[in-house]
Amino acid sequence: MTTSKCFVWRWLPGATQPVVAGELQFDDRGRQAFVYGRSYLERPNAEPIYEPELPLRRGRHEPVNGLDHFSCLRDAAPDAWGRKVIENRIFGRGGMDVSRRLTESTYLLESVSDRTGALDFQTSASEYIPRDLDAASMEQLLEAAELLATDRPIPPELEDALRHGTSIGGARPKAAITCEKAKYVAKFSVSNDNFPIVKAEYIAMTLAARLGLNVAGVSLEKAAGKDVLLVERFDRDCTASGWCRRAFVSGLTVLGLDEKWAREATYPDMADQLRLQGSTFKKDATELFSRMVFNVLMGNTDDHARNHSFFVEGATLRLTPAYDITPFPRAGGEAGHGMKITRQSNLSRIRLCLDAATEFGLPEADARGIVETQIRGIIEHFDRLCEETAMGPAAHAQLRRRAVLNPDIFSECEELDPGDW
Repeated sequence: MTTSKCFVWRWLPGATQPVVAGELQFDDRGRQAFVYGRSYLERPNAEPIYEPELPLRRGRHEPVNGLDHFSCLRDAAPDAWGRKVIENRIFGRGGMDVSRRLTESTYLLESVSDRTGALDFQTSASEYIPRDLDAASMEQLLEAAELLATDRPIPPELEDALRHGTSIGGARPKAAITCEKAKYVAKFSVSNDNFPIVKAEYIAMTLAARLGLNVAGVSLEKAAGKDVLLVERFDRDCTASGWCRRAFVSGLTVLGLDEKWAREATYPDMADQLRLQGSTFKKDATELFSRMVFNVLMGNTDDHARNHSFFVEGATLRLTPAYDITPFPRAGGEAGHGMKITRQSNLSRIRLCLDAATEFGLPEADARGIVETQIRGIIEHFDRLCEETAMGPAAHAQLRRRAVLNPDIFSECEELDPGDW
């Protein structure tokens, strides 16, 4: 059995430079193993990458729960869009058809270094060489993303612009942007979108913030006449001596799952993990419940466990700001979420949210108060935000009551349905 390897480097809290944490090994079936480096273990400020999977001890670590990969390391790997960019770079147009020829170590080492969280992957254990890129204009980033998203050839002069998106999670076109005091993820609209998804996400994120939810900051910009959403990164801190990185893991990792089992993820199980590993259970559990309700009310059916994350602070967890909240119009009424509302059902229903309230330490009366407050806030702000963003009347109608406050979500809670507001 052959084995390949790379080295995991980590930014410790408050540090602006990484240190090597250990060696990640891959066998010829793709299964991983990890060994912390002695120099890392001897550091007085050493922290586990993620305690449940990689506790801070000597010896060989293998993935838990029968998985082939370490989920906490997979969180730092390219996701669907980044993998598509890498495949296009290596194989050219149509690279997705031969993506099985790429190993996980290739994805880790071909993506740029400014990835999510506090990790990076290198071929050396002694010398850190960041895979950085020169700045690209928003227009170049948008043009490159449009060409790849619509399966058209990428000119050589745009190849590097496209690579800005290799280290960021998600399936849609995006890129990492660095400004003087903040870093952003830029999300692009492309010509094959069937509704203005970038504007819809901006509206939902802005509305969530107005309702008091803890969300990443967003702004809506224009480039080459198209919408661009800038989402401020919460995993970076700008200091006088440079950029610090904040460690975090996805909800999927916290639940001990991978993509094959993502449909088994539930909000109550996530609340359980906050109770077990969290540092501020009451605050974070109430926030998580509020996000669950908001996702149902807004029609964000792409609400899966990778779209939730937690700061890793030693051996404890704390909920990060929310992100990727997007209403999706649906033709009918009944819809499911990417993550279950109760332990049994993923139906997008307010009644199920109320049924699950005790799992978050909330009496039903308090939970109902959160629901009612959010409904009032959505009615107050949604139409106005559509006007402020110049959302066209057809798209506005697509979202209103087909996604946002869809009548079906009030089944068995008809008294909460605001009707044709």
